[in-house]
Amino acid sequence: MTWTHRTRPVTIDPARPTTVVVHCSDPRYQPHFQDFLHRGLELDRYSLVAVPGGPQCLILTGYLPKFSWAGWRWMKFLKTLMDPARIVLIAHHDCRWYLENRVVPHPSEAREHQINDMRQARAELQERFGRVSIELFYATLEGDAAQFEQL
Repeated sequence: MTWTHRTRPVTIDPARPTTVVVHCSDPRYQPHFQDFLHRGLELDRYSLVAVPGGPQCLILTGYLPKFSWAGWRWMKFLKTLMDPARIVLIAHHDCRWYLENRVVPHPSEAREHQINDMRQARAELQERFGRVSIELFYATLEGDAAQFEQL
């Protein structure tokens, strides 16, 4: 099978803010994340870091320091490449990374832990990158629909 896709040339308009998005790679949420970014936040182009646990990759210095190093290396690269005006961090309910890696002792504590992790990541991003708008969202699946709560 051969598949070809062409799109218009990509040019970054300096008058239009650029965005970096960090979210979990959980396949259950991918279509919802994409729809939310395109229709909910009206982003047509953005840089994406999608890894298990999403924004947690930025605060793992004590738990998994090599993962944290990689997360910050990616963010530094994107900062240098595009100097984003906006960063969007998204966590979600029932994140298997948090549950299966025993990041939280009990599933009932996961949401609060994830939100605290995103707030910690936001503080560190602001410290390292200065004046950048950082938005936090928490997604929950309800049947075949996802709800996104801004924090």
